[in-house]
Amino acid sequence: MAKEIFMTQWFSDQMLVAGEALIKCLDETDAKVQAAFWILDAENKTWKLTIVSPLVGSEGPRNYYRRINTINESAKSDEDVIALHDISVSNTDNRIVKAIKRSVLGNSILGNNRLGRNTLGGVYIEDMYLYRMDWKLLENNTPNTTMIDRTLHLNP
Repeated sequence: MAKEIFMTQWFSDQMLVAGEALIKCLDETDAKVQAAFWILDAENKTWKLTIVSPLVGSEGPRNYYRRINTINESAKSDEDVIALHDISVSNTDNRIVKAIKRSVLGNSILGNNRLGRNTLGGVYIEDMYLYRMDWKLLENNTPNTTMIDRTLHLNP
C-alpha cells in the first residue's frame, strides 16, 4: 500500500507532488477537475487539498471520494498519497473559487502559484497553493458571476 503523507503547518514538496499526482490521475479518469488547490486553515494551521468538479454536484461527494480512494488504493507502495481526511471535494459553487474569480482579471487558466496573506473577494487567504483554476469550464457551470473587481497579488 502507498504511504500517506504527514501534514504539518508548513507546505511541503511532498504535498505538492502528491497533489499533482492525484490531479493527474483524476484527469485520466475524466473526473472533470476544474479547480484544485491546497489551502491552509489559519485558525487550525492545517492544510486541505480542495478538488472542485461539477461531478461532486451531479454524482454526490461520496461518489467523488470513492474515485479518489480508488486512485489511492491503486498507488504503488513507494508513492505518497493524501489521506481522504486531508482532502475536500466541492461542486463549482465553492466559496474560495468564487472569491478568486471576483478578484482575478480574466485569465482563462490560472495555476501553479502560491497565494497567501491576501483578501480575495472578501475572503482572507492565509496561505494557498493553486494547481489550477480553469475559468472557461467554471464559467460553463456557474453563469452570471462577476469576474473582475480587483487584481490578485501573487506571493512566491
